[in-house]
Formats: sequence, structure tokens, C-alpha cells
Amino acid sequence: MTSHYTYLIRTFWFGFVASLVAALLSVVLIGFLLFPLIAIWFGVRSVMSLLKAQRREPMPDPETLLF
Repeated sequence: MTSHYTYLIRTFWFGFVASLVAALLSVVLIGFLLFPLIAIWFGVRSVMSLLKAQRREPMPDPETLLF
């Protein structure tokens, strides 16, 4: 279960930092394109973790930023 905690904590913090960067880049209109991508990335990672937790499987690589 610790792999799920690590995976979700990293998902939260990287999503938070990416959202801050996107907010700063919104001044030049690039950030508005990043917000949907960050939301999709966050949602996919969260759902993947929940599905693996239901099956009681560990996360294969909780340190990755990919899916």
C-alpha cells in the first residue's frame, strides 16, 4: 500500500506545481492549453491507482511521472 501513497502524493505535488506554472503561463495564453492536459494527467493517474488498490496490486513504479 505504500506504493499507492507515494504514487498519489507525487501526483498531487507535481499536479500542483504544474498548475502553478500553467497559471503563470496564462499571462501569455499558453497556460490555458496546459490546464486540460494537467487535469487529464491527474485524473488518469488517480483512477489507475484506485483500480490497482481495489485489486490489491502494488504500483509498478511509484516514482514515475508517466502513467
